Amino acid sequence: MLGLDLIQPTDSDKVNHLRAAAALWIFVFHYYHFIAHSFFEPLQSQNPFLLLVYHGYFFVYLFFILSGYLLAKAYPHKLDLKSFFTKRIGRIFPAYYLCIFVYSLLFATGMLELKLFLIIFSFDLGAYPRLLGYLWFINRLLECYLSFPLLWWIAQKTGQTGLATSYLLCLLAGAVWVIHFQVTLPDYYFSFVLCLSHFILGMLAAKFTATSKHALSLVVSIVIFMSLLECLHQSIWQTPLAYTWISLLWLNFIAVLFVVIIRAYLLTVIYLPQLISVLMQKMGHISYSFYLYHFLVLHFFIIHREDLSTDNSLNFMGLFMISTITAVFFQWLLSMMTHAALVVRQGIRGRLD
Repeated sequence: MLGLDLIQPTDSDKVNHLRAAAALWIFVFHYYHFIAHSFFEPLQSQNPFLLLVYHGYFFVYLFFILSGYLLAKAYPHKLDLKSFFTKRIGRIFPAYYLCIFVYSLLFATGMLELKLFLIIFSFDLGAYPRLLGYLWFINRLLECYLSFPLLWWIAQKTGQTGLATSYLLCLLAGAVWVIHFQVTLPDYYFSFVLCLSHFILGMLAAKFTATSKHALSLVVSIVIFMSLLECLHQSIWQTPLAYTWISLLWLNFIAVLFVVIIRAYLLTVIYLPQLISVLMQKMGHISYSFYLYHFLVLHFFIIHREDLSTDNSLNFMGLFMISTITAVFFQWLLSMMTHAALVVRQGIRGRLD
């Protein structure tokens, strides 16, 4: 029986803990801005926790960095392209299309549109209907996956130097774009060049030696991060939708902080209560499904606010539980559909043989 006895999580458990943390905070961010308050309603508070909630949009980058880190670890010397793309396609597309189908059944006003099933291939994130705008992350992640074989080849031929050069080129291209064209923070936030730079940074982090000391750098990075967050929010980020060149530095410093956190968590011996570790592990396992469906749950209750309680904490816990149950159900449904397809396929092959 699960309890509060301390256990040492495995490396796989820790990876799922990080996925769970990212998924949870994205939910917190969306709940705060779409259920508890108006979207980016000015926040005067200097409470560090509220500021993290208010600016929680950047937690999505944890997925990009973690993906680059894990892929570099998984393919250190040999890359089978067929196996690589089969795994990525098998993980992304079926769940994504099932989510699109559920959206079409629940919220689409007209007939099922073919273009909804093609948007995942679009570089223009504006092609998404407003309700599905949060799926921009899937497009950018897929583009990073498509870039991985080239980045892997560069790493094999030139080592860290080539990857570091690719990372710096992404930063330079982003800087020129943002400063010359006065690009607003959301446009840079959604951009491929920024997401790819974070993905590459994750790959670079995977090559660092495991003997590096992390505790001090972790503390220092977090202190600097919170200090900047307090200062910049009060001065220019009451609503983070305007152009500001400092945003270029900010969003890239966040990536460095996440690298420090990832390596510190994965490479440091820690002990957690068994119950918390297992719950986070399970949450990490369904993190992709949770990301796909949590906003559909939130949107349903945005439409039906009369079904919400006057107690904000109760609403949060209730919607989180509904989102989790929804994610578990559709992940289970997808696994059943996949299993059925395999059985049919094997049956057809058996008859042909």
